[in-house]
Amino acid sequence: MERTMMDYKLLMNTAILAGETMLKSGAETYRVEDTINRILKTSNAQTVETVVLMTGIFVTLDDSGIDPITVNKRVHARGMNLNRIDRVNTVSRSYCAGEITLDEAYEELKQIHSKQYRRMSYNLATIFVCAGFAPLFQGGFPEIAGAALAGIALALIMTVGKYLKINGFILNVFSAFGIALTAIFLQDLVPMVDMDIVIISSIMPLVPGVAITYAIRDTLQGDYLSGAARILEAFMTATAIALGVGTGFALTGILQPGGGLF
Repeated sequence: MERTMMDYKLLMNTAILAGETMLKSGAETYRVEDTINRILKTSNAQTVETVVLMTGIFVTLDDSGIDPITVNKRVHARGMNLNRIDRVNTVSRSYCAGEITLDEAYEELKQIHSKQYRRMSYNLATIFVCAGFAPLFQGGFPEIAGAALAGIALALIMTVGKYLKINGFILNVFSAFGIALTAIFLQDLVPMVDMDIVIISSIMPLVPGVAITYAIRDTLQGDYLSGAARILEAFMTATAIALGVGTGFALTGILQPGGGLF
């Protein structure tokens, strides 16, 4: 009986770890619930109940041979990492198909939390993404170079902000502010640079496009609370970007009469 209880607890820990990793990586709530349920149902328990919200996971496992096990897991940080979601799905499918043991599944899930790339790789990707969007907005070489410089500023601010553990909203404000200042000062030095293209290209890594898509998918699946939360989160991100860029314009006088744009 003691060994059975240990297995049930390990099964619960494995399911919670899988769900937490997916939720932190930006997966839809219905997908997280489905993964947790599939893992828990391998126990053939009579009762498996799972409720996933944007900020927490609530799971109950009950059977006639064990005491009910209920776990509430608070999820604080969330981001977007499709690779982690795919890896969790792979482990989940392998375990449910009997290809790996429960202990092996748990150990593999713990390894997924490790960083996929070094910080330098993320920073280089940010710079190339900013520069890569410039041609899509009809930008030439000056705008591409300007967007790359703004990408450097963005990568630097994001690195420092994550190191200091700055709140996401505030960090987005500072990031957009840094992009705006870089573009404005660059146009002063090189008048041929189109400041608007540089700014629009550089804020693209901050735009919550995937979050909006997932909000719609959650809503269509009937998870209205999670869908509304994602929409609000996307709105707050967009607000932070607008606030940061607007503050940069205001401090440099561009928004003042005769300042440049108006």
